[in-house]
Formats: sequence, structure tokens, C-alpha cells
Amino acid sequence: MRYVLKTTGAAVALALLAACGGSDDPKPTYSEAQLKELAFDVIGVSLGIPQVTTFTVGQTLSFLDDGAPSGPQPCEDGGTYTATLTRAGGGSIPGNGDKVDIQFDQCEDGAGPLTGRTTVTFSDVSGDIFDTDAAAAATMTFPFRGMNVDGDTTLDGDFVLKAATTPGGAPNTDDGTSTLKISGAVKLTEKGVLIEVSDYVTELGSDHATDIDTFSKIDYRAKGSRSPLGEFDYRVSMTAPVVAKIAFGELTSGGLRAKTDAETVDTTIATSGTTTTVSIKSSSGKSTTLSERDL
Repeated sequence: MRYVLKTTGAAVALALLAACGGSDDPKPTYSEAQLKELAFDVIGVSLGIPQVTTFTVGQTLSFLDDGAPSGPQPCEDGGTYTATLTRAGGGSIPGNGDKVDIQFDQCEDGAGPLTGRTTVTFSDVSGDIFDTDAAAAATMTFPFRGMNVDGDTTLDGDFVLKAATTPGGAPNTDDGTSTLKISGAVKLTEKGVLIEVSDYVTELGSDHATDIDTFSKIDYRAKGSRSPLGEFDYRVSMTAPVVAKIAFGELTSGGLRAKTDAETVDTTIATSGTTTTVSIKSSSGKSTTLSERDL
């Protein structure tokens, strides 16, 4: 399953929602086909932003852990990245004020391929972030300006990622956990369609040994206009913890809610064995489902 900020690839040619005829008329609610498209968007934005931001930070930390090598470096699943480190002072790397300029060229490692440039700035650093046997923390801020994902989605926005790590029980083994908080705002453009995401906040815990990520918070506002949804403006929150492996684009379970002026739409993800299904239910009474093949 892949959910890297895909918003229009599965769209079908349905008519736009009709405008309300008067202030006393009930606002139109989504059809079953539109509910499916809404679920695509909600899942794509909710999980795609953490995937791309953690990928960016992860590649930056790998660069530092490798000794800040010069020149193009290979990415895990193809493509390259080139990065430079600018130190703000002495001491351990990374330190407060350190900056890493990183250029991605079709860089792929679970997320992507990613093409574009950003600068990751470190602050609130405590401990050695590369020591698996000790606690550490850091805040990383970085802008996206024309960052391209998968060749057809462009991101323009600013993000803050706060990370804290806790060691596990085995020495010299990365069996600990991390807590992440990602916040920011971004404009997503795909095939001429713009979605504005504001007030984005997500919080999750990551198990290093299993690569399982458990979200405790997902909250943001999305607005824009595209077929078949027409003009939209909704708020997304979480109704049940979302469990995923965001580094691999795998979604296991959880609940997400999109609230519009006209209705509330709940999207529930469940996995039985190796089969994942998505159930979509609106307060209007309509409901539908998506299969893993659809995603």
C-alpha cells in the first residue's frame, strides 16, 4: 500500500457538487463515489506528510552519521542526494544551530522518489542522537519549496519535527523507541490541483525494532477544489490510534474523521491477516468501502 500524498490519481469524471440554492437549503452531501475520493485524500495527507518529512530528516541524519561525506551519495532504493554541513559551533554533531543543506535527485527509500532541496536546522539538541544506549532529543525545522514527490506532486510549506529517543534493553542495539511531533503547513499541487493544508499536527511513537508507528494525534485543515469533490473545506482528526509502518508505506489500522459543514465522514482502517480494508461512513447515512487494491 502506498499513500505518498496522492490526491487525484484515482479521480473519476463526476460532476461537481451543485451550489446551494439559498441560505435555508440543506448543504449537499457527498455521493458514495465522492466519499471514496475523500478517503483517498484524508489517508494520503494524514500519512503522506509524516512519510515525506521523516524521510527527509532520516536521510539528513544518515548523512551526519556517515561523517558528512561530500559529493553525491546513493539513496537506499535509487537516486542520489548531495548534502553539506554548516556548523554553528563545536561539540557533538548535530548541535544547536547546525544546518544541513540537502539536495535530493530522484532519491528513494520507501518514500519518493524525492527531488528538490531543503535546509534542515537543528535546535534544542540534548544528548547524542546517534547513541542507541542513551536518551536524546532534537528539533529540526525545514522548508519545502517546490519539493517534488513521485514526479507529479509538489510541496511548498514549512515543517517542524521534534524527536526524542529512548534506548531499549540491549546494549549497542537500536531496539529503543522514538516519539515524534510534526507540525506545519503545506500547499500540495498535483496535475494543476491545489490542496492547502494548514494547522497540521501529528504525534506518534515509533518502535525501532519493529518499525511500527503508532499515531496518538492527527489534526489539520484541508481546503481546495477538485473533481469529483468540488470545492471542499474540512477538518481532520483521529477517532482511533493509527498504526502503520510509514517508512514502508504500510497502513494497518486506525480511524480518521473529516468534518465538513454538511457532514461528518469517518474512515476506518482494519487488517485481517494480510488483507487491509477501509470502511467509510457518513453522517448522511451513506457508506462505502475501499479494498487494499484500491489503495
